[in-house]
Amino acid sequence: MIEASLKPAALRMLAWGCLWSPLADNEEHQEAWEVLGLPGRFEDVRIEYWNSFHAGMPQPPVPVLLHALLQCEGAGTREDLMRVANYLEVEWDERRLPPDHLGPVCELYGLAIEREEPVLIDGLRDRYLRPWVVAALAALNNRPAMMGLVQRFLNDL
Repeated sequence: MIEASLKPAALRMLAWGCLWSPLADNEEHQEAWEVLGLPGRFEDVRIEYWNSFHAGMPQPPVPVLLHALLQCEGAGTREDLMRVANYLEVEWDERRLPPDHLGPVCELYGLAIEREEPVLIDGLRDRYLRPWVVAALAALNNRPAMMGLVQRFLNDL
């Protein structure tokens, strides 16, 4: 299995990417949950997770589209992240999320870790991932389980 040969930090970011993805099914979410060593089972928090990060009108309480939560211009954010993906020679498949979705950004971050690209690592972490965490924690002030999840994510950055 190719994942077994990855650096542990890169593998964790791939697992986070899967966990944040709405395209993953419950089994994939549970597998990512276990890889990350999160307490309990994904099923125990599944509804709160979906209601926090994926469901809501006009958007969820904590959008996983970076530009939405960070309140920055979407086209520029997506273009910036597409440049990172192109530099890392990422190939997309038919199951594709927007490039500024937290799931693919975690995958780019993991790939940058694996390839030891310090400028990309620092740039993705400091420009997008940590600011997302700060905003997410502020928005989750009444959801302690989800705050704990986001805090664990921060610990892996």
